[in-house]
Amino acid sequence: MKINRTFSLPVSLAIKLKTERNQSRTVSRAVQKYLNDREEFSPADIPFRQLLAAIHARSECPDHLKSLILHELTKK
Repeated sequence: MKINRTFSLPVSLAIKLKTERNQSRTVSRAVQKYLNDREEFSPADIPFRQLLAAIHARSECPDHLKSLILHELTKK
């Protein structure tokens, strides 16, 4: 099922889009790609201290790193 929507675009983008054979398909694919990329997980989105706590909790984290992480997490 499809639905018509009206959005404003910069003139330069509209001119480029006009050269596409199927403009609706092009816009749909671009919006879908944008939404998918936006929803992808990235460790960069996790707060630093939360990352440290997660690494500290892992069994494969070496003891010397656990000590350093614990020191960082408990310092004031």
